[in-house]
Amino acid sequence: MYWSGAFISSIGSWLQIAAVLWFVRNIGSDTLVGFVNMIGWIPVLFLGLFAGAMSDRMNRRRVILISQAVMMGCSIMIGVCIHTSIPDLTLVVFLGISGVAYALSTPALISMIPFQVTKEKILSANTLNNVQFNLARFIGPTIGGVLLVATSDYVPFYLNALTFGAFMVLILLSKVNLPPPQPRRENVGASVIEGFKYVSKNGWMGRILCAICGLSFFGFSFIVLVPSVCKQVLHVKGHYYGLLMGMTGLGALAGIMGVAALKKRVGLKAMMSVGAFLTAAFLIAFALSRYYWLSCLLAVGVGGSFLIFNAVAAAALQGNASPEMQGRVSSMLVVAYLGVFPLGGLLLGYLSDALSLRTSLLFAGFACVAVALCVGFFVSVPGEKEPADRSDLDHGLEPTITAAD
Repeated sequence: MYWSGAFISSIGSWLQIAAVLWFVRNIGSDTLVGFVNMIGWIPVLFLGLFAGAMSDRMNRRRVILISQAVMMGCSIMIGVCIHTSIPDLTLVVFLGISGVAYALSTPALISMIPFQVTKEKILSANTLNNVQFNLARFIGPTIGGVLLVATSDYVPFYLNALTFGAFMVLILLSKVNLPPPQPRRENVGASVIEGFKYVSKNGWMGRILCAICGLSFFGFSFIVLVPSVCKQVLHVKGHYYGLLMGMTGLGALAGIMGVAALKKRVGLKAMMSVGAFLTAAFLIAFALSRYYWLSCLLAVGVGGSFLIFNAVAAAALQGNASPEMQGRVSSMLVVAYLGVFPLGGLLLGYLSDALSLRTSLLFAGFACVAVALCVGFFVSVPGEKEPADRSDLDHGLEPTITAAD
């Protein structure tokens, strides 16, 4: 029930993300697209670390249900704003509120998984969870593109609200026994600071987190320019836009298989370098493409390569973090992955308006080359075993992100 609800909710959320970017691009510039995208995701940057520490102190089920209800209400109100032509500032406000609810609920969602399966099945459960997330990244935008052409701009938001409701019902029906909240003596701020000190002491962790930030900032953020690519370069309509947007999710699914194929042949650092360089190469080629189906294939490449890098980076960090620091290291992963990319999207949108769309995409691609070089020269994994012994990569995945994405 958890997996089904998360899958349905993830489809709705990615459907809404695609619809928001397309709608904003129709009424404004690439800078505005980057700004609106940032409003929805930036709370992860500021609240992610604190939410990770708070999730152990609160009733997880209650946190999840309240956050899902808030996001459902926000989706309805966004649809109303578009339906009734209420000023766009109101839409931005509801996106921000939804982003705050998402940032606070993500650690609680992630931490539910280990309580639903036996210890030896946790990695398999995380695999299934990441499959649903990345499959939703393909299905959601594809459905969204069709709806944008066949119906009205507000329909995807109402539909997303229904998916939040479905997830809430399944959570209520599930009988997962969650442990009671565990109050701690130190405050949340002290817990977060302790996590930073731990990463600072283990400098290699900080370098990997910086690499994740860099590739997310310049690489993953290219999605905010996909509406303009479809309009200005490929000259296609909404349903083709939705499919192109969804190709990054399809690529991520391929990336999961790529990790499985490489894990016994290539070391962690080498796999991170390969993922980073391929992300840069596919992104540069995407910037130069003028053919729709070629752009789709290149978007698959970007999504798959980014997944390989992020999956292995996550495995390196989580596989070497001490047990008492697992939660805080995982929250740093989420912040580095999802909290930074909206800032990159804002920069790429501004560069697209100030210079040109192609220049902005090429800048992002060559910046990813710089990140890949830094990975090759400065990133290391202490005590790395031979690839054949890396059992922690048997289910190599990016940081577990569940519903409401």
